[in-house]
Amino acid sequence: MTFVVNTKTKMSHTIEKCNAFALRITNYSNTSQIVNFFSDKFGNVDVIAKGSRSSKSKYQGLLQPLSNYEIVFYKKENTLSLLKEISLNESSLDLFDSLEKSAVAYAGAEIYLQLMFEENDFEKFYNLLQQYLSYLRKIDKNYVLIFWRFFLRVTTYLGFSLKFDKCISCKTDKPEKIYGISFSQNGFVCKDCIKKNNLTNNFKCSQTSINILLSLKNISEKINSIEISKSTLKEINAIFKTYLSYHLHKKIHLRSLEIL
Repeated sequence: MTFVVNTKTKMSHTIEKCNAFALRITNYSNTSQIVNFFSDKFGNVDVIAKGSRSSKSKYQGLLQPLSNYEIVFYKKENTLSLLKEISLNESSLDLFDSLEKSAVAYAGAEIYLQLMFEENDFEKFYNLLQQYLSYLRKIDKNYVLIFWRFFLRVTTYLGFSLKFDKCISCKTDKPEKIYGISFSQNGFVCKDCIKKNNLTNNFKCSQTSINILLSLKNISEKINSIEISKSTLKEINAIFKTYLSYHLHKKIHLRSLEIL
């Protein structure tokens, strides 16, 4: 299915083509929409889709958040680009058949909307988002665990990966000795090292959260057996949000997860 947007205005800008996920769609005027895409070739691409809401358009409703498209657009610098053509690669409708699944899918989009990407990393982050959404389609519970694992891969690509296997200072791997997370050291820190090394910027974790974080690396083997209370879910979401805010030096929001 291909959607050709009405573009009567003559443009001297370059025409580009790429694959892209629709991260956010905002209604604009009575007939148009603004779409924030993340693409494999250009990273974040913000376009105006003229006429996409028109009742006369055969393709009204084609644009859906988190769906994957092939798009052709007039590329403009420092302002909105203009969507020329769009065709659907993969629909996102199956990501919205449960509240938890849709919330964590949107959370992935939220993170991308708040990041700045290096040109050499566009394809890598595009593939990561594609893999993340594909994995969500394969499971039937505990979707937030996949989001947490996705988050860890995002931080790895950004260069400040969290390591949840042992204390980053003394290397103890006994769960009962772990105090929490050191944001400055990017990993677990034990109770003894907190005192001995006078470490700052720490997040104290409950034992339940520590056990879940320890299991994230091999989560696919036990995803259906893990029980997550609301308090634990909120605590781990707060850890990740605060950690990313700490390293990016700005407040990061994950509003999609607040409904869980």
